[in-house]
Amino acid sequence: MPIQPIKAPKLYQRIAQEIEQLIAAGTFKRGARLPGERQLAQSLDVSRSSLREALSELEMAGVLEIKIGSGAYVKRRPPARTARVNKELPPFDVLRARRVVEAETAALAALHSTPAQRKQLAAALAQLGREMRANRMPSPADRDFHVCIAHASGNAALAMLVERLWLESQGPLGQRMGALYVTRGRKRDNIEEHRAVFGAIVAGDPVAARRAMRRHLLNAERQRMSVINLRAVSS
Repeated sequence: MPIQPIKAPKLYQRIAQEIEQLIAAGTFKRGARLPGERQLAQSLDVSRSSLREALSELEMAGVLEIKIGSGAYVKRRPPARTARVNKELPPFDVLRARRVVEAETAALAALHSTPAQRKQLAAALAQLGREMRANRMPSPADRDFHVCIAHASGNAALAMLVERLWLESQGPLGQRMGALYVTRGRKRDNIEEHRAVFGAIVAGDPVAARRAMRRHLLNAERQRMSVINLRAVSS
């Protein structure tokens, strides 16, 4: 069965279904390694971020096994797909939406946060450092830090939106991608990036706060696209 380009809409569920069909048809047999990300994304005519979401979903379902530094391997034939419908938003879409929204909440927090809110933010930052050093994922303090900033923006609608986006990011697929792709080095950088956001807010500098938050969330997205290093990516 030849690999066929994916037609719009290019959602990760559709990509996962196509890969399942290829496995069921015998194109990729049990124990076989899938082509590298770049090659597979080009064959399916999809973005690598959407492909990565699809591979992670199939890994959670037990269809694939992702081995860091080696590749994605077929673990078993896919079960009936009607038995598992994942309604979770694509994790990369959530990250990109957070970058747009939270950059502005950080800027507004630099202008409108109260001393009490800044004290709460400092406590969340300190707890985040402890959780990152303990390798705790997901980190409740990470959510607390970002939600605190959203409320400190003084805009209730933005705060509600940030809470909703965080709820979406903590779904099974989002958590699994974090577990697969977030390295210890990234966690160290993550703490420093939060400190930069905090420092800009305390300094009352909306431009620096916006920039620091945007950089932080862009780095989080880039991390999830770079670290796995699936073999044959350049093939």
